[in-house]
Amino acid sequence: MKTTYVSAILGLASSVCAHYTFDKLTVGGTEEGAPNEYIRKHDNGYMPTKFKGIPDGSISPNDKDFTCNKNSVASAKVFKVKAGDEIGLKQAFGGTGMEHPGPIQVYAAAVDDAATASPSDLDWYKIHQAKICKAGNAESLRSTAWCSWSEDSVHFKVPSTLPDGQYLIRGEHIALHGAHGGEAEFYYACAQMEVTGNSASSIPGTSVKIPGVYKQDDPAVNFSLWGSSTSYDVTPGPDVIPGGTIRGSADGASGDVVETVEGGASSGSAPAPTPEASNNEPTNNQAPTDNQAPTNNQPQPEAPQGNSAGNNGAGCDSTYVRRHARDIVRA
Repeated sequence: MKTTYVSAILGLASSVCAHYTFDKLTVGGTEEGAPNEYIRKHDNGYMPTKFKGIPDGSISPNDKDFTCNKNSVASAKVFKVKAGDEIGLKQAFGGTGMEHPGPIQVYAAAVDDAATASPSDLDWYKIHQAKICKAGNAESLRSTAWCSWSEDSVHFKVPSTLPDGQYLIRGEHIALHGAHGGEAEFYYACAQMEVTGNSASSIPGTSVKIPGVYKQDDPAVNFSLWGSSTSYDVTPGPDVIPGGTIRGSADGASGDVVETVEGGASSGSAPAPTPEASNNEPTNNQAPTDNQAPTNNQPQPEAPQGNSAGNNGAGCDSTYVRRHARDIVRA
């Protein structure tokens, strides 16, 4: 009986392989170098960072390591890029696609030497954001509507508005399937890059500090996917800088398009059609009661309870699977 129980727990734990991190750099979709050759290695494995229900051994978005992830270690190499290059931070552990619903953000921080710089107390600028690329219904908002759905990397174009020099580039995906209960999941890592060939003298736009960019009560990280909403009308973090890019829109009506931010345009005012309000859209920015989805006049799908394991898994290191199984048994 005990053997059967443990086997069942391990089977459940293996589903968390839908969790992920990033360790390989891509240029134009082609991998460059070995794992962690240009992306800083960290100790958090595939485990997410959360404000609430933090997995054993992980951290919260208030932790100093929310910059490049837990105990991240600088790599010896820095990859040279130029404006317009399509750069990606690709999934580790054999991941084959991010099948969690939620937005993508990419931040850049200028440093003197990316191979040695501490990520602490830097000024971070948002250079890319991706939201919804496919208009649909409330059900698709929980899956395929998102630009990042089933993609295996956080990818973006290098802006021409970044001055030449070295940077830490922080790629991030926020998974919202548990956000209704305050358990949004953050997946992120930092690449080391040097921008060349640009004529910009300073970075435009507004910088933020990490940690500090997100608060536990931010509407963007407490958004419920379990009502009848068909759009994501909030934005995590600051505006995308001029010259940065925005993929998709709040409701996906513009399709899978990438727009370059002009002048002072913001991520909250991306060049996309104004989304139509749902009849049952939330009337305020408060998060739903812990682990409960909002109610309305129509039958709603049941929201996940507690720590959601996510969707179908991709390959993970067995150490982390065993660790998660242990956590479940303890619970």
